[in-house]
Amino acid sequence: MISWKYCLFCILAPLVLSAQELSLEEAFQIALQNNWNTKLLQNNLQIARNNNFAGNAGKLPRITLNVADNFQLFGISQRLSNGTEINRNGAISNNLNANLRADWQVFNGGRVWALQERLQIAEKNSEIALKNQKQQLFAQVAGAYLEVARQKQNLKLQQNILALNQERLKLVQKRVEVGTANQTDLYLAQLDVSNQEQIIRSQELAIRQAKINLNLLLAQPAETPIEIKENISLKENLQIESLKNNLEQNPQLEVARNNLRNSLTFEKEAKSQKMPSLTLSAGYSYNRNNSTAGFLLLNQNYGAFVGFNLSVPLYNGNVFDRQYQTAQLQTKSQELEYNRIKQELQTELERQWQNYLLAKEQYQIEIINAQNTQEYLKIMEKRFELGQATIIEIREAQRIAEVSENRKIQSFFNVKLAEIQLFLVAGVIEVP
Repeated sequence: MISWKYCLFCILAPLVLSAQELSLEEAFQIALQNNWNTKLLQNNLQIARNNNFAGNAGKLPRITLNVADNFQLFGISQRLSNGTEINRNGAISNNLNANLRADWQVFNGGRVWALQERLQIAEKNSEIALKNQKQQLFAQVAGAYLEVARQKQNLKLQQNILALNQERLKLVQKRVEVGTANQTDLYLAQLDVSNQEQIIRSQELAIRQAKINLNLLLAQPAETPIEIKENISLKENLQIESLKNNLEQNPQLEVARNNLRNSLTFEKEAKSQKMPSLTLSAGYSYNRNNSTAGFLLLNQNYGAFVGFNLSVPLYNGNVFDRQYQTAQLQTKSQELEYNRIKQELQTELERQWQNYLLAKEQYQIEIINAQNTQEYLKIMEKRFELGQATIIEIREAQRIAEVSENRKIQSFFNVKLAEIQLFLVAGVIEVP
């Protein structure tokens, strides 16, 4: 008797084991959800956002409630000017102090604004770090995804060659049967089919290995079944000027620009230390002191208060001046660093553009070459069918066609990879 568990397994097993067909965007989304570095940077961004608020920069007043109540057991011995003497042991006193106060630093030379700007820059840099991680991850996933697609294209090519070899074998077998071909041609045709079957098995292994690499980037188990959608297309009408105009979006350049802004805030803070600071205070206080013995048995006062504290730095041994000079030098260093990174990125963009143009030109040449070799192969196949070409000639024509088609496939993916590198340098890879 077949159990219900076995029936359920038979129903669900094909669903579980079937490979998921993914587009490049879907594959990237899986990688994004599973990537540990991305999760860490998302958490860092949340920390930076939590830290970026007005209160953390010192722009808001601070309100404090203080309550203190002290009891004391003591002995007292007093002689007053009127001759009265007080001697008592075990007297009790209670001192209660409470106040509610607000302190607001309304001016400190602009240090508050400099600190708030630094908090904003820290949050922005966290956003940029996350964007950079996503773009780098997309480029890695795209490379692995395209490698699977390239290997699958090669498999189709090898399968087509096998079909041609099998057709040629059938033709040679018929010729041997009627006596128009010798055993040598038959052996060569059989050898071609056998070798091609081995090549296909090797190609299938290459596909499995490429899928393992893709699963690794997706943070999935290596054995996870996966299929890709092969509707890959090239971008049209790419312009170098447009990419140059978008270069400011490159994460490295954005971080360098923010670091320069950050140095300017340290300049402002160093300069503000020479300026006065003003703090306003207001609140309400209550004080009560009572005792069971002594001259003063009860003392109580309460009421509102208001005041200010003005601090003016006059001289501190030129420390502030030196700090300001150091901040200026640090700003100059950040400016030099920004210009260095920008120049390097401009050079890298130009280099990647030349790679892209060369890859595109080679692809166009390989398309024409593949078309020519296919036409040549068709002619040789026709001649072979008519007995006007030897098996050696048809094999050579097929080899030439295979090499040309292989180069065409490789050149197509070279263009696509060069295209991705261009977008990566320009910082225009669109990721969620």
